Order: sequence, then structure tokens, then C-alpha cells
Amino acid sequence: MLNSNSLRKLDMQDLMVFNAVYEQSSVTGVSEALCVSQSTVSYCLKKLRTCFDDELFINTRTGMRPTYKAEGMYKHVRAILQSINLCHAGAATVDPTRQTIKRLKACRDSP
Repeated sequence: MLNSNSLRKLDMQDLMVFNAVYEQSSVTGVSEALCVSQSTVSYCLKKLRTCFDDELFINTRTGMRPTYKAEGMYKHVRAILQSINLCHAGAATVDPTRQTIKRLKACRDSP
């Protein structure tokens, strides 16, 4: 259950951006990898920063450096994304032609 209104405003894309920026250290690289604009990546980072009340990533000459808070969040965000991917990959589709039908006979009690 989400504990705050700001957490409710996050979506999958925000978590994917967080994960990608952490791993790639580049807004440009993330925008290319996720096939979104740089402004979309920046907007997602703004939402994340507001939600978690932290800068999360500091822009340096060598790229985006995660803050202490982002370091602690990374393994949890990655686990969330992996769990969602597993759910999606394991989602079975229903094929009615392959379903077995069980029929039950009802018997009346005789008086």
C-alpha cells in the first residue's frame, strides 16, 4: 500500500528512468535506450525528486552521480522492475480449445 499521495503519482516509466540513469549515468543515453525524449527523462527525474525529497542524481562532468539515498533505493527499484517483468513473462494466456471440461452429475436423494 502506498503511504503518500506523491508515491501514487509515480509510474513504471519513472522507475525505469531511475534504474537506467543509475546504470548509465547519462540522461542522453537513457533517452535513447528508452526511446523517449530528454525532456521526458528530466520530467521523470523531477517527479522522483519531488516524491523522495532528494536530488537522487547530481550532474557532474563525468555524468549523473547518484546520491546516498539513490544508492539505497537502487536495489529495491531494480527488484520491483524484475518482479514486474517476471509477472509479465509468466502471464499465461487462456486457450479455450485446450481447456478440459469437467462435468458433474447431480443426483437427487430419493425419499
